Amino acid sequence: MPHLPLRYRVVGQDDYMLEIDVGTDACFVVNSGDHTSHEPRRGTLTPSQGAKLNGLLDQLGEPRDHPAPEGASGFMAVLTLGEGEQTRVFRFWEGALAEDPGLEAVVRALEVL
Repeated sequence: MPHLPLRYRVVGQDDYMLEIDVGTDACFVVNSGDHTSHEPRRGTLTPSQGAKLNGLLDQLGEPRDHPAPEGASGFMAVLTLGEGEQTRVFRFWEGALAEDPGLEAVVRALEVL
C-alpha cells in the first residue's frame, strides 16, 4: 500500500483526542480519550479494509488545508500519508469535511477501525 504508513490525529475540546496509526504492515493502533483514558485498540487491516482504504486514498489528490472558521476551537485534524519524500499532509477542521467528500470518506473509513 503506497500510502502507508498513515497517521490521523484529531484534537477536540475537553481533552478529547483521537489518533489512528496504520503501519506499512497494515497493523493499526487507535488511541482515543476524553475525560477518562482508554486502552489503545490494536489490529490489522483485513484485505478488504486495506483495498477500500487504499482506493479512497488514491482519490485524495494533493493536500489542501481546510482551516477552522474564525472563533472555532477544537476538532482540528491532521492526516499524514506516506513517509520521507512521499509524505503528504492534510490539515483540516473537522467541520469542513462536508466541503471535501474524498477526505470525508477517508476519515469515516478510519473511524470504524
